[in-house]
Amino acid sequence: MTLDDLVHQVVQDVPEAPLMTIRDAITRMARELCTEADVWVQEGEPVVVAANTANPQIVASSGEPLRIVSLKIDGRECVQGQGFDQPTPTSIELYQRPKASMLYGRLACRPAMGDMPPAEVVDRWDMAIANGARWRLLMLPQPWRNPELANYYHQQYLADVAMARQNSRLGHARGGARVKARRFI
Repeated sequence: MTLDDLVHQVVQDVPEAPLMTIRDAITRMARELCTEADVWVQEGEPVVVAANTANPQIVASSGEPLRIVSLKIDGRECVQGQGFDQPTPTSIELYQRPKASMLYGRLACRPAMGDMPPAEVVDRWDMAIANGARWRLLMLPQPWRNPELANYYHQQYLADVAMARQNSRLGHARGGARVKARRFI
């Protein structure tokens, strides 16, 4: 799904809004969804460069880095608090200096202002982005303002963010996190 496809979805609910305003709302909500729920995770690419120096840096191949989900340091998988801390989105403090200069792992990213995340992220979370854009547009102090409908779309967006957050914690796997309880005897 492309940005134009999302614009055509949202314009059906807010027909009086200018198309550029709808585009801005969609890109803003895509960025917010990536920030809140870690739906865009880069894997298999270098996450930290110059790791064996005094100033290691976090890099993203595209977009802006947010947080390191996991990092492979000297052959073992580490999360924040187990081998490193991330005080800012682009800096990292390693507890011990690793042997390699480039470290690989999983890095949560978000698009730059005005940009969209990759197509696979938009395809999976298009309804969440569209619901967020509808909510923002319907709350604007414009002739198309509709607070009741905006509240509905806000609730839908919050539910979508919660589902996206749960999926990112489960490794973007489909299905629930519930287990069947054993029978009590």
